[in-house]
Amino acid sequence: MRLSTHCVLALLLLLSVLPFRRLEAQDSLDDSLISDAAYRYAILQYHQAVSPEVGLYRGPQYIDYTHTIQKGQPFFGPDSLRRGTVWYGGIGYDGVSMEYDLVKDQLAIADFRSSFRIALLMEFVDSFRLDDQQFIKIRDSVAPDFIRGGYCDRLYGGTRFALLKRDRKFIHENLMVTPDNVRLFIDESIAYYWFENGKYHPVNTKAQLLAVLKDRQQDARRVIRKSKSGWRRDKEPLLLAVAQWYNGVNH
Repeated sequence: MRLSTHCVLALLLLLSVLPFRRLEAQDSLDDSLISDAAYRYAILQYHQAVSPEVGLYRGPQYIDYTHTIQKGQPFFGPDSLRRGTVWYGGIGYDGVSMEYDLVKDQLAIADFRSSFRIALLMEFVDSFRLDDQQFIKIRDSVAPDFIRGGYCDRLYGGTRFALLKRDRKFIHENLMVTPDNVRLFIDESIAYYWFENGKYHPVNTKAQLLAVLKDRQQDARRVIRKSKSGWRRDKEPLLLAVAQWYNGVNH
């Protein structure tokens, strides 16, 4: 049975208040558990009451431009809609059909009839999860220009630090005719950052990584050798191995 308009408004009010209640209850385990349970129940009731999800399906139509590109595609992973999770306007939505445009830094979702795609209003997207990767919004004013205001893939997050990946794609144009008649093509730029103690350190080379680790460089070198990963070919698995080792010995 659908909830009345008054019930929906009451739920929305509860959702707006509970996050603050959760913060106030950190020094009491019982209160925190009660608050978390109430928050999850309120979210569940909200989703059951609102169908289609009017809070989610808002934004302009996403215009597909892939047919104009002769080489490459602009999306994270394959050029297809996949199920994911998005935290949009303060509400979490699971099982959303989406894809992430790395050229426009834009999350596109299928509308509730799956007849077209909607470009979400990115100022309301705090985070999202796609293909088991967690993307978080970087609003920190001290963050490097390449990641500030955009979304980073949090590859690994310990209690005091995180390994972040910023993946961007760009459209380039050949000014001269090429043998394969490629005029527009996609180029990709990936950067890795080690976040610790409020600072972002680029770790795109082995020298940068070892500089961040300072007095643990010798231990880090042993981890790198043990991983049997080549820096150029397997940079990401290698960084993950070092991050996991570092978190284990330091936190």
